[in-house]
Amino acid sequence: MTEMLNIFTPSTSNIFFMTAVVGIGGFALGFLIKSAAIAKHKKRIITLEDEMLNNHSRILDLEKQLAEHREEKTKFNNASTAPKVELKVS
Repeated sequence: MTEMLNIFTPSTSNIFFMTAVVGIGGFALGFLIKSAAIAKHKKRIITLEDEMLNNHSRILDLEKQLAEHREEKTKFNNASTAPKVELKVS
């Protein structure tokens, strides 16, 4: 019977020990959850940065192609100047 009462009325040292264990366990659990969330966000940021770099690279390639086409167009316009022939109105 006294053992049964001892379970329901723990001593002061048991209360202190259990409080410390629960506190440390809670801290560890919170730390692990927060670390997992931070790792997930870092992974997402890296993915987005890679996507941005790929898009920027694609934009630069398109700008280069546009500049080349404009240069070809100006060369073509300068090279193909046909003489103008006046039509007589009768």
